[in-house]
This record gives sequence, structure tokens and C-alpha cells, in this order.
Amino acid sequence: MSKGKIGGVWFIALVLLLMTACGSNKANEVKNESTPAAEPEKLRVVATSVTYPDFLYVLGVTPVAAENYHAEFPSYFNDTFKDVAKLGNGENLEGLLASEPDLIIAPKWRDEKVYDQYSKIAKTVLMPDRDNWRDELRDIAEVLDKAKEADQVIQEYEAHIQEAKAELQAIVGDETFVYMRVMQSESFIMGEISARGKVIHGELGLKTVAAYPKEEGSLSISLETLTEFDSDHIILQVDGGEDKASAQKIYDDMKSNPVWLGLKAVKANQVYVVGDKEWMNFGYSSVATIRAVDEIVAAIKQNEK
Repeated sequence: MSKGKIGGVWFIALVLLLMTACGSNKANEVKNESTPAAEPEKLRVVATSVTYPDFLYVLGVTPVAAENYHAEFPSYFNDTFKDVAKLGNGENLEGLLASEPDLIIAPKWRDEKVYDQYSKIAKTVLMPDRDNWRDELRDIAEVLDKAKEADQVIQEYEAHIQEAKAELQAIVGDETFVYMRVMQSESFIMGEISARGKVIHGELGLKTVAAYPKEEGSLSISLETLTEFDSDHIILQVDGGEDKASAQKIYDDMKSNPVWLGLKAVKANQVYVVGDKEWMNFGYSSVATIRAVDEIVAAIKQNEK
């Protein structure tokens, strides 16, 4: 082999060696790269139940569209839903299509009949019927891979309720309570087995009146029948729907009625007018329930001053 050829071979070998070294260094640079990779695009979720936005909110998920019972989403969402499309209350295929979701979360009890239509729009998961919002939250969290976040929400809720219970027990002890709701056409009182009664009488430990039938979730009442459930305190919600004027008029008329004025709680100035349309999910989600409980505690504490 001539010297020229030998030199050429060595030159090529040197180039290959340098390229290999550079490639090895580059590979090490990539492997040891500390800058995180770009986050994948967020999942576009749609919730087709008026309680599901509450669950998504506490899990830190902002949907692209969600059902809404009232004209606006609850203020306790703190503007995180300001750009979320509103689907109204009920089936809205047009709204679902327009939101271009990747995932639709829907209640089985209501939306199973339109599952095939939903599935043509995006992957659809039907949530089972539950008696407790904690189970509903865990179901949705499982779909979104947020089980730890759900457990944290529940733990924080339980701690909040225990603190509220201790505050109330220190003030009212064994005195009796009735939770009354004045609506547009009639009024109700709610017992221990209703969703809100489970919170007020069960979790908060506020004693109900002995006359209330334990097997009844709620009772439609008149002023005259209300005297049968005369209590030391009345938690009174005047319906906060879009037409609040109707319920407010019922309450205004009631306030001047001699029967109302003769009630034990009224005479002792222990009627707490609380609640509004943002109590919609009270008893059905952690965030709405905490808001309602805080309002109840604040009203009772204020009355004690």
C-alpha cells in the first residue's frame, strides 16, 4: 500500500473516531438533560351533570364545557370556569360537538340512553349511581387518574366539618334545629336522611326535633303544621333561583303572620336566613357543602354576639 493510501485511511479513521466521540457526548448531553420535556396537551373534558363541575374544580381540572343549572357557574369556582362553555341543564348534543372534547363524563342514570350519540363525539364514560358524593368524586378521579387528589379533598372536608361541629356544639349544645326551605310554590322542612339533613343533623350534630318522622327525607309544610316541629333554632333558606322574588314574597308574608311570630325560634331571634342559588349542590359536593356550612356557622356565631 502506498503512503498516500495509508494516509488517507488514517484520515478517514480519525474522522470516524471524532464523529463517534461527538455522538457519544451528544447522547450523554441528551440523557442528562435537566430541562423537562414539554407537557402534553391538556385533556379536553366535558361534564354533563350539574354536580360534576364541582368535582372537576376540586380535582384541579377545568373542563372545556359543562352543564349549568343557573345562568352562571358558582362564584366559589373563583373565575377558573370563566372560559368554560355552558351547556345548560340537560342533553345538548350541539354544545358537545362545538366544544370538541376528548372525554365526556356523564351520569349513567340520565345519559345512558344517549351514550351512542355521545360516543360518536368523543370517548364517553358513564358514572354509576351513588348515594354519597365522596363515591362520585372517587369515580371521576379514577377516570382522570387523580385518586390522590380526591382522597386529599375528602380528608380536608372531614377536617373542616369537625372544626365547624366543635364551634357549633360550644354555642348551641343540645338545642334543637329545623332546616326549612321556602320555595316558589311551597315550603319544606328536611330531616336527617335528606342530603342536607345528613350534613346539618348528622355531620354537624345539630339536634333535630323529636316530632320529625325519621323515615321522611322532607316534608311539605304550612305555617300551621310548622308549629308541630317547633324548634329552638330555624335554619331558613329562601330559594335563590332565577325567580327569587316569588319565594321572597312567601317569606315576607310569613314574617307578619301571628303563627310564625309565635314560634319559639322566632321569639328568641334564632332564625338564620341563609342560602342562595349557590346552595344548589349543598349536600352533593364538598365545595358547595363547605360553603353552606361556613354560612350557617357564621350566622349562628353572629347571632350570639
